[in-house]
Formats: sequence, structure tokens, C-alpha cells
Amino acid sequence: MESLTFFILATYTAQIIQVCFLTVPSAGSTIEILFKVKKDPAGAVQHPSAAVIRSRIKMTVLITATLAVAAASLIPLAAVVYPPIIKLLAPLTAKPAGMMKTACIALLVAGNVLIYAAAVSLRTHVRFHAFGEAARLHTAGIYGCVRNPITVGLTLIYTGFFLALPSAVMLAGLILFLLNSAYRIRMEETYLQSAFGEQYAQYRRQVGKYFPKLWQMR
Repeated sequence: MESLTFFILATYTAQIIQVCFLTVPSAGSTIEILFKVKKDPAGAVQHPSAAVIRSRIKMTVLITATLAVAAASLIPLAAVVYPPIIKLLAPLTAKPAGMMKTACIALLVAGNVLIYAAAVSLRTHVRFHAFGEAARLHTAGIYGCVRNPITVGLTLIYTGFFLALPSAVMLAGLILFLLNSAYRIRMEETYLQSAFGEQYAQYRRQVGKYFPKLWQMR
């Protein structure tokens, strides 16, 4: 087994373990919106996804985007199991080698490390309400450097997958993931602002959304 294949499979294994044993609730997750919130709409009036729940079009787009992102994330696994599928992805360049392969591996490792650091930090210090909202604003550890480390970690993994299979299909999947994540983060920020007010506003000023504000960390 070549090194890149090993790290791709290791990434899937790590993410399955994280989802099964280190799940982090989210006010912007499809599960929270479709099942918990939809089941108790009266108790979710203030939920940031209220606009999604009331709109059939928004709900359809949310479900479609979630399924498309999930499908794109499984393509590298499918390519490992059945390599000829690569020809169907509209390849942009040849299979990665040398520095590109090293970059793929680095992105996958960094993404997994970031996700696990964030998940452990949240599960250790934060309690969540019924619909995935955080009961307190957590600003320590990795969250003192960047506000959305899990999304950043997933972006690194998706980028690594794209570089591993540089193709039009994987690029479309990466772009859709970024758009979908930005929408969900906006919903979460709506809740956090309403729940924590000035405390969250100050946190936003001091800590970057996706990248550390190095000038604020001195």
C-alpha cells in the first residue's frame, strides 16, 4: 500500500471514530435541524435554523447540499477500492506525485489533528442544549486561536482529497462544501450572538473566523 492511500484510509477511519465517539453537537447540523428541531418546532422558535424549517425550498437545498457534500467526500474511498472510477471524475492533471503527494498527506494529517483537538476541547468544557446550541461560550485552547477549527480541519481534509484526485468533480465538491459550511456557520453565529451578546462580539473581534489574528495574540 502506497503512503497516500494509507493516509486516505486512515483519514476515513479517524473521522468515523470521531463521529462515533467524539461527536460535537451543532446548531447548524442537518441532524439537529431535520430531526430534533423539526420534531419540536414550538421549542425551536429561537433556533438559528428557523428560517430553514419554514421554507420548503431552503430545506430542500440544505438536504441536497448535505448529500452532495457527503457523496463527494466518499469519492477518494471509492477510488481506492475501484481505481478506474478516476476516469469518470474529469481529471484536471495526472495522479499526484512528489511534492503534491506530500502536500496531500500533510493536509490530511493537519485536518484530522485540528478536528480532534477541537472536538476534545468542546466535549471537555462545554455542555449543549437539546438542539445543539452551546450552553456557554468556549474561548480557550484551540478556540482561542480560531473560531471554527472543526470547519478549518474539514476544509484541510477536503483540500487534501482534491489534491489526491485533482478533478472537476472533486473541485465542485470542495466548492460546495465551502459554501455549505459558510451557511451553517452563519446560522451558528446568529445563535451565539443572540445568546452571548457582547461577550461573543468581543470574541469575534479578537479571534479570527478561519485564521488566527496574529496581531491580537501578541
